[in-house]
Amino acid sequence: GKSSMLNALAGTDAALAEDRLFATLDPTSRAVKLGEGQSAIITDTVGFIHKLPHQLVDAFRATLEEVNRADVLLEVVDVSDSHAREHRQTVQQVLNDLGAGDKPRLVAYNKADLLDPTAADGEAPAPIVEGAVLVSAATGFGLDALRVGLSALLADLWEDVDVAVPYNEGELLSRVRERGTVDISYRGRDVRIRGRVTPALAGELRAAAQHWKNAARAS
Repeated sequence: GKSSMLNALAGTDAALAEDRLFATLDPTSRAVKLGEGQSAIITDTVGFIHKLPHQLVDAFRATLEEVNRADVLLEVVDVSDSHAREHRQTVQQVLNDLGAGDKPRLVAYNKADLLDPTAADGEAPAPIVEGAVLVSAATGFGLDALRVGLSALLADLWEDVDVAVPYNEGELLSRVRERGTVDISYRGRDVRIRGRVTPALAGELRAAAQHWKNAARAS
């Protein structure tokens, strides 16, 4: 369900979508447009299960790192699965163990088309959890609402920045363009960046700006 969701949001078949456990072991990231000029990088990860087999711990480690680095989490739940509640409890337990249990999260109940045939026609039962989104990666039902929900969740976290960094911060500038909503002005000695970015990028920009100021004073 997760891989199909990423493919549906990104409009690609980049993530391996198979109906079997551990079809995805290595994280796959793709840019997804959320509307109003906003975009996000979404990473498909291995599914969380109770008591992960020891031989998969190393493969799982990359997923753990992605979870802790993420600004928000998109939890994909198979709404047609009678054990969905137990699966959600397992996810919460794993996130708690990672120290990410309180990270901002949007719950997407996927496979709405299997729950109610009218979902494909724009009507579906209410999501199980208040504030969650009911979707179908297979039919496209609810994907616009999912994008809006993710956009709102990210907007609550983003920070305003107005900084100047040197030209040699090309890699940072590239990520800011890709992941932020900013105006970039190239000036004589530096680059001015104004707009809104994720907290992680805001921290990097401020650190780079401070380093640039210190270097300018020293010269």
